[in-house]
Amino acid sequence: MKPLLTIALLMLAFDVSVGAQDPLNAAKDLYASAAYEDALSALAGIDEAAAAPAVARQVDEYRAFCLFALGRTSEAETVAEALIRRQPLGGLEAADTSPRIERLFSDVRTRLLPSLIRERFRTARAEIDRKTFTAAETPLTEARQMIAEAQRLGIKDDAVSDLSVLVDGFLQLIHSAAEQRSTRVDAVSGSAVAGTAAAATNPSAARSAEPPAASEPAAVRTRLYTLADRVSPPVVIEQQLPTMPPALRTIARSMKKTGMLDIVIDETGHVVDAAMRQSLHSAYDALVVRSAGRWKYEPATIDGMPVRFVKTIVLVP
Repeated sequence: MKPLLTIALLMLAFDVSVGAQDPLNAAKDLYASAAYEDALSALAGIDEAAAAPAVARQVDEYRAFCLFALGRTSEAETVAEALIRRQPLGGLEAADTSPRIERLFSDVRTRLLPSLIRERFRTARAEIDRKTFTAAETPLTEARQMIAEAQRLGIKDDAVSDLSVLVDGFLQLIHSAAEQRSTRVDAVSGSAVAGTAAAATNPSAARSAEPPAASEPAAVRTRLYTLADRVSPPVVIEQQLPTMPPALRTIARSMKKTGMLDIVIDETGHVVDAAMRQSLHSAYDALVVRSAGRWKYEPATIDGMPVRFVKTIVLVP
């Protein structure tokens, strides 16, 4: 009788102890004791919206662990995917991580990284097109970090390789623009003061300096795709850049300048438009734009169908 009473008291003490713990620690203990269904029930009772981000992350990690242990692999992958989408480069924080769980998360990250890199680049490209360079820097930096992780994981994706060059080029463009703005601050301030004085003495001059009204929007054009889309990029057949004169190369290198050229490649692989996004040197820019009209590619495709594509080329002297 006494042994039974002792066992009952010990079980009661254990139940009280577990009940006194916070739900996350209770779920961890249940997972450690292989009570996976009970651990899932404990995790379901946690309000993740009200929890701290680190706690919410651990809740999802242990949910994935339990689902994986129960053989519900597809559900575990869905939880892992949500975690990686929120923090693409975040590591597993849980102490109970097994090699099999780490492999699961690594496989999901490997599958998702190319699309996540494209998303970040698409966001940055939109900001750059609006000339809001400061807003573009964060997604570009994140994209660069994810590209480095993709390379570490051995992900083979030609579009990601091309994006690596563009991300570095756009970041260099942003930093260059920031430097130019800082050196022009004094000049702009002086011009603004002079302009104000001129307007005060000659109001008609101020009115004549106002920008013209915006023109009517252009007609709707054929959809243009970029590396930010899920598209097979064009393959180079002929893309010979003109030779840069040695003196000009020396000047460009001393100024640490790079150029960026946008070309539109149509469904037949011909270049139908070319424009400098970032000038390298006005004389060389003209040569590059003129030569681009002679370049030839295998066109970009989506599901085997050729599409128009905007290719950005970084020009390094």
